[in-house]
Amino acid sequence: MTAQALPGETPYPPIRYAWYVIGVLFVATLLSQLDRQLPALLVRPIRAEFGISDTAFSFLQGYAFALFYTFAGLPFGWLIDRTVRRNLIVVGMVLWSVMTVLSGFAQSYEQLVMTRMGVGIGEAVLAPAAYSIIADYVAPDRRGRAFSVYYLALAIGSGASLILGALIARIIPDVGLSLPGVGLMSQWRLTFLIAGAPGLFLALLLFTIREPVRRDAAAALLSKAGASWGDFLGHLKRHFSTFSRVLTYPGVVAVVGYGNLAWAPTFFDRRFDIPTQTSGIIIGVLVAVGGLTGTLVSGWISDRWAARGVPAARLRVAMLAWLLVLPTVCVWSLVPIPWLSFSLLTVVITGFGMAQAAAPTAVQEITPNRMRGKAVAVYLLIGGLVGIGFGPMSIALVTDHVFKDDSALPYALAIVGGPISLLGLWLTWSGLKPYQRTVEALRAQAAQPS
Repeated sequence: MTAQALPGETPYPPIRYAWYVIGVLFVATLLSQLDRQLPALLVRPIRAEFGISDTAFSFLQGYAFALFYTFAGLPFGWLIDRTVRRNLIVVGMVLWSVMTVLSGFAQSYEQLVMTRMGVGIGEAVLAPAAYSIIADYVAPDRRGRAFSVYYLALAIGSGASLILGALIARIIPDVGLSLPGVGLMSQWRLTFLIAGAPGLFLALLLFTIREPVRRDAAAALLSKAGASWGDFLGHLKRHFSTFSRVLTYPGVVAVVGYGNLAWAPTFFDRRFDIPTQTSGIIIGVLVAVGGLTGTLVSGWISDRWAARGVPAARLRVAMLAWLLVLPTVCVWSLVPIPWLSFSLLTVVITGFGMAQAAAPTAVQEITPNRMRGKAVAVYLLIGGLVGIGFGPMSIALVTDHVFKDDSALPYALAIVGGPISLLGLWLTWSGLKPYQRTVEALRAQAAQPS
């Protein structure tokens, strides 16, 4: 079965092949999440070997990756709109896989930081290129489901990294193994080698993906030249009311999501005396269940509303997500019963997954094809820097400098989560009308003869 294309357009590829492409990109994203999250399992041996502090390790795991991941996305967004996207993903995958392997050979903390920067640069190309490819393989009436299925890799990948890391720790002796031509390698070094190697082989599988035809009439006008950053900024200026909300709300989502999840295990330890090794397992299951549920529901509702002609359907899903998050994020840390707190946190995670999954579909719908790589790169830049950096830090700032008491963590979570969620709700609600105007303007432009 082939999806419907606009009059004069090349027909969409068969939907089975489109799902195959999504499947390959899904696996690539799983591996990227594995390489990204892996250091969280290796805190103790890396700190012991290099004699670094928690702060130094947090930089290694966080900003050494995040700064290069987010800022490298800007030039990659330019390339994605102008060249073969599949080949860019191949180059990126080889780079982040090689850098992950080289992490196992680092002889100093500075070298390890450099390899993490390389992982960030390599992974920066994947998401914007994948979103752009999927948009050209899947007709608009199916894109919500397609993006939500692809987005599942983010939720699954984090859990898979913990499982694989634990399995490696069980299989490899504590003293490490001796490799031919290398010598004895410690357990944490071998973990990086094992995690990075699969990406080098999967890069070959990406060559089975055909570069799709770029869609919409506007793209045909500049089919090979793409659009400059000036063109993109001009589009943002013309539709400022729309983009000021659609590009901002994912960062607000990330503040709530990363902030709450970063402090949830500590919260249950301090409030209910549940050790982190117990609460961590529970929270991990909740993240998997809530994240998967929210992502799938987001795509299903998005496509259903779009098919029914609901105005601003893609963004309206995000507003629905905030209606779930706002009341629960204010109270999950304040209720006196552990199981009720876990249950309310699950609702927060589900809403978080819904809002996250809605973002790429919404961004794609309001951006001409030739500019989509740049749009996704900017959205990831804002979400990555704000979420990874300010999310966890915002909770700590309130605890340390407002209450000046570690036991006030439950109140800090509520005080930060409530207003931030209210801002997110306002951004999506106030953006519905301008969003719909932008969608209609692009449809009218695409309908004009080229």
